[in-house]
Amino acid sequence: MIASASAWADQQWGGLDLGDERLNRRAAEIGARMAADPQASLPRQMQTQALLASAYRLLNHRQITLEQLMAPHRAETLRLAGQQAVVLLVEDTTELDYTAHRAKAGLGPIGNGRGQGLLLHSTLAVVPDSRQVLGLAHIQAVLRVRHDKSKKWPASPEGAVWQVSAEQTGRPPAGVTWVHVSDSGSDIYQYLATCRALGKHFVVRACRNRVLLATESEPAGSDVVQHLLDHARSLPPAAASSYTITVPAHDKQPARQATIVQAWTQVVVAPPVQAPAPIRAHGPLTVWLLRAWEPDPPPEVKEAVEWVLLCSLPIQDLADAQRCIAWYSCRWLCEDYHQCLKTGCRIEKRQLDDGADIERLLGFLAPIAVRLLQLRQAARRAPDEAATTVFEPLLVQVLAQRYHLDWRAVSLEQFYRHVAMLGGYLGRRRDGPPGWRTLWHGWRYLSDLTDGARLVASGALPLM
Repeated sequence: MIASASAWADQQWGGLDLGDERLNRRAAEIGARMAADPQASLPRQMQTQALLASAYRLLNHRQITLEQLMAPHRAETLRLAGQQAVVLLVEDTTELDYTAHRAKAGLGPIGNGRGQGLLLHSTLAVVPDSRQVLGLAHIQAVLRVRHDKSKKWPASPEGAVWQVSAEQTGRPPAGVTWVHVSDSGSDIYQYLATCRALGKHFVVRACRNRVLLATESEPAGSDVVQHLLDHARSLPPAAASSYTITVPAHDKQPARQATIVQAWTQVVVAPPVQAPAPIRAHGPLTVWLLRAWEPDPPPEVKEAVEWVLLCSLPIQDLADAQRCIAWYSCRWLCEDYHQCLKTGCRIEKRQLDDGADIERLLGFLAPIAVRLLQLRQAARRAPDEAATTVFEPLLVQVLAQRYHLDWRAVSLEQFYRHVAMLGGYLGRRRDGPPGWRTLWHGWRYLSDLTDGARLVASGALPLM
């Protein structure tokens, strides 16, 4: 149930343990203020000099960490993930750019090395069929370090984020399937082996032309060394595997329809020979190799569709293959989440003095961005469902009163659309879907109206 900002903030930070009850209460109040107006500056969010000073003291507090501030949210997310049959742990890394800001300490190089900022790695727990976002299973901020070319096996904080995520999300409960879903940056042997060692599965986009070991089905005595990407591209399309997908607009090319085909097989991946002994000790990995590609792209298309995926779950037929592709497509939710954090919460516009302070700020803004993503996903996964099944009834009643609707009949799609309209969305035929800023403006206005209605209903603010 998505409630008012104050009630929601109490769920997120009410159970904090920062070692001091005063700090716990202060953090919960700061979180509630930020949730009520996520795009605003700290002075505007806090509204009083005393509370603003308290907020700065907490964000400058060296003993408080991002992990502590996120602990209640992560615990609740993993609890919910343990109650589902299958949960996808979709993850991605983004850059937080503070090149133009005054903060200098605690930041590392980004982009081409001339900028400065942080790398943020987020792991969202998502229910695959409905694409319901349960929350953040893990989040980490790291500094990029310059690679020492003299080392044969690079081990940087940036490269380790995938394995850290797999380790920190832990082992799923008995009878529950957790699947890590990630892009080509995660095609790291130790990450894949860690997922399997913890009883989890993975769907990863392959980017390394790894050496494959011979399988029992290959002719005895065969000395031909096969490589993963070459082998994937040699597979013929499976029978009746053709279907149409929508390719989003990118690189100045409009959205289009593409017909793709699929092929799959089981392979055994060898450990990297240059890896340290503990990594090689994991032994070979048996995985399923899936290629989905566009055999006849239009001549004006610069890059044809091709996905080569590694999946630890068996792919026996076309249904399994399409399920694997559908799961991989959920990865874009993590990109949406990062866009919400940057645009909706304006994390890169915050004027703080140190990278560690920015990390502590993430302890508040990261759950707030999840909240808005959940609002959008609720409307998408079940647009015709009654809004009161997801949102606090008073929120629905206030919105319905504002637009002269029957609150009992307001659907999730109507609720989402009218919240955006409160933020200035016109919904014309040529307009796209509402942006994150528009949604935040509308959600803030609705929250303010609902808080006023709650005061009146409680008798704290009697009508004149």
